[in-house]
Amino acid sequence: MLVHQVRNHKIFIIIVLVFFLLFVHFEHINIFFCKTFYDKINLNVYLSLINSEVHSISSEPSNKVHLKAVVKDSNGNLIPYIEVSFENTKDFGAMHPSKAVTNSQGECLVTYVPDNYYNLNAGTNPQPISITASIAGTNINSTVKLNLVPIPIVFIHGYRETEDVFDNLNEFISSKGYTCSSINYDSTLGVEYGAKELELFLQDQKREFLSQGILVGKFDLIVHSMGGLVARYYSGSKNYLKNDDVNKVIFLSVPHKGSVLASIGEEYFNDKSIKELVPDNELFVGIFPNTINNGLNSSIQIGNLLSQYDEVVTNESASLDKWGIKTEIFSVGENSFTVNNLLNGNILDAPNHKGILNNNTVFSRIFEMLNTDLPYPAVINK
Repeated sequence: MLVHQVRNHKIFIIIVLVFFLLFVHFEHINIFFCKTFYDKINLNVYLSLINSEVHSISSEPSNKVHLKAVVKDSNGNLIPYIEVSFENTKDFGAMHPSKAVTNSQGECLVTYVPDNYYNLNAGTNPQPISITASIAGTNINSTVKLNLVPIPIVFIHGYRETEDVFDNLNEFISSKGYTCSSINYDSTLGVEYGAKELELFLQDQKREFLSQGILVGKFDLIVHSMGGLVARYYSGSKNYLKNDDVNKVIFLSVPHKGSVLASIGEEYFNDKSIKELVPDNELFVGIFPNTINNGLNSSIQIGNLLSQYDEVVTNESASLDKWGIKTEIFSVGENSFTVNNLLNGNILDAPNHKGILNNNTVFSRIFEMLNTDLPYPAVINK
């Protein structure tokens, strides 16, 4: 009798255990059943972009593209628990995940992460790719085609200049296949004002690209003189953490610590910007040190170029050594810094300071910088 009771008890435990395992692994059993059963049925997979308006993307890893794969049978019924694999035909970037199982609604999501465009060895012409979803174990697939394009360029001019100051450089960069634009802002209203205008400009640019079917996440900025301070102010702000839309900044003769020439300029001009450009102004001693990474965002790649004999920016003022960024110096003209020029105000014409925007050697170096990884600023501990 006791033996019989023990046997019944064991059987009861086994039954409970079986039901528990069935309950816990019900979905896995469903997956196995669906895979086995539907292997013999005519299935279809349909791959589409979440944003169906997009046909091109600026190619850099943060500019991710999201796609959806849907599996249906010949009657149009959504089929769950089907394994789908994903790939892009030229291995330009990566799929995450590379395999997925359709959910109870017969769909699964996947993300395409592009590589940096300059790693594709494709020049600067749009590079077509195909992203394919395939039902595992079959030749049933669906493909979405996209074009990869270089990151757009935005030029930011300096004090009392306009976008025209970049005409020659813009023509050179555009001839290499880049899409370029320039922000025009009132440079007399201060660096903070310029930074707000830059934020709005980049947002407008993204919307404009999207209206043309091009998904843009970040821009490369080429900035001159005070324009570099505008870029630093914006990319160091709290708003930037939300936008995160700058990939590189290439500084051209930027007075990162102000310009002694601004003190002379105050005799000719009376506006907020000229006062901010004076060394030891609150912008340099109070504001920048209290922005992201002491005023040079460590998530943005940096290049720093200076013209030799620059009348506005000294080597010391242009230096970013604090962040471990090298300053590259280019000869673009003779030394015009004389006492007479200083006293009569002719030095304000600054031929070398502007000459960096019209020099073929500088142009070639900028093009190289656009086509390679640049250093990130070292993190500064306050």
